[in-house]
Amino acid sequence: MRVLIVDDDQDFRRVLELALDAEGTQTETAQDGAAALQLLAQRPAGHFDLILLDVQMPGASGWDLLYRLREAGDEIPVIYISGLDQTEHKIKGLGLGADDYLTKPVDVDELKARLEAVLRRRRSIEPLRYGELTMDLARRKVTRGENAVDLSPREFDLLLTLVRAKGGIVSRAELLRDVWDMDFDPGTNVLDVHIGRLRRKVDRTGRPLILNERGQGYHIAAHEG
Repeated sequence: MRVLIVDDDQDFRRVLELALDAEGTQTETAQDGAAALQLLAQRPAGHFDLILLDVQMPGASGWDLLYRLREAGDEIPVIYISGLDQTEHKIKGLGLGADDYLTKPVDVDELKARLEAVLRRRRSIEPLRYGELTMDLARRKVTRGENAVDLSPREFDLLLTLVRAKGGIVSRAELLRDVWDMDFDPGTNVLDVHIGRLRRKVDRTGRPLILNERGQGYHIAAHEG
């Protein structure tokens, strides 16, 4: 999971960064709205899974940043973390398209729970897109370009794990744990068999997407554009 922290308070940014990094979350930071927009423009679409956003910052406020994102059609999940604690501020933030609103000082454990809840809610209802692949999580359907890809439940979960890694290598142990709920490699070829089937279906048209890194694991090819 990759999170962008946008706040003009350097100490507060550092506290959030350390707390989330300790949980295995990858974080990047920006000190204001302008810096956040510049960073977002430098990263590929979908690079960040969520933004933690302050409201009162020099230059562009958190209100301004979220408005610009939504106007551009960017539906990245956003949680406000603000010193503004009146109900009207929370209503405004949610009305602009924020997924949640927390007030400072924030309890780190509560923040983690809210963050996970927002991502679960988003992932359960929104199609997941990666290049020409689209995964309908509600109906568990997959298309590549205009072509439907008929996957078994296990193949769907395997592809979903690879897509969510966004090109990162997922080890055999991780795939067995996340897809088959196995805490160890039983020594069977169950993973290899399913990878083979998945490749035949997903890679039937177009360039190969399911790639193997010998001795490391599998990953999905970087998408073009």
